[in-house]
Amino acid sequence: MSLDDFTALADGAIDEIDVRALAGLREFYRRTDPMPSGLTDRIKFELTLAALHAEVAQLQELTLSGSGARADAQPLAPTESVTFTSSRFSLMVTVGSGPQDAPSGTVRIDGWVTGGPADVEVRVGGTSLSTSTDAGGRFVIEAVPRGSARFVLRPHATDDGPVITPAIEL
Repeated sequence: MSLDDFTALADGAIDEIDVRALAGLREFYRRTDPMPSGLTDRIKFELTLAALHAEVAQLQELTLSGSGARADAQPLAPTESVTFTSSRFSLMVTVGSGPQDAPSGTVRIDGWVTGGPADVEVRVGGTSLSTSTDAGGRFVIEAVPRGSARFVLRPHATDDGPVITPAIEL
């Protein structure tokens, strides 16, 4: 049978045979060439980054909770403090438990930005929380859910695009 023969048989509608064939192909590729974990999140981030024309800050220093002999055994330990730098900003944040009446599973973020006043956004999953720095570059964001977080800095003084940090675990 030639390709033209198959084309002549096709009426354009997907039927049960097509669905089974596609399911078989999906299962074949799932077993033989699985999609890397986190790929869709990385794709979304890159698309967002391209759309925003954003600069990505570099991780300079990271302190994990429980640092010491066991820190290597727990690669996803929550972050205690972290410093990021970019061509326009430096961002240092510390992660704390916050007041006793804070919702469980949340943290308080205290931060400092150098490079001028900015709006600061923290994104954790589908949650986005924002604030602005004070005159000294300080900011606080309360009740931030634990999880993989990114910070977005938007300068007040210019129309330059935002600065986005790599993800850290809160």
